[in-house]
Amino acid sequence: MVKRERYVTSVTCPQCALNGSATWEENERGNLETTIKSLSHGFKIGPGTEIYCADCGVKATIGRTLSRSEMKRPATPKDTPEA
Repeated sequence: MVKRERYVTSVTCPQCALNGSATWEENERGNLETTIKSLSHGFKIGPGTEIYCADCGVKATIGRTLSRSEMKRPATPKDTPEA
């Protein structure tokens, strides 16, 4: 039986700054492909094994944790210049 490596990496929604983690494992063939084994609550696996925020539907950033001050915010009327 081949020993498979496991990896844990951080995942963050760039829209709402939800932080969590994903656990990956090498697949059974022993090549460099990995399979997501678990995700923190609030994230889901989308097409092509991409990780998305379950609430926002935005593709998660993998490997970097964002603080709330770093997250993307939609423009508000006071942020846009007046015509």
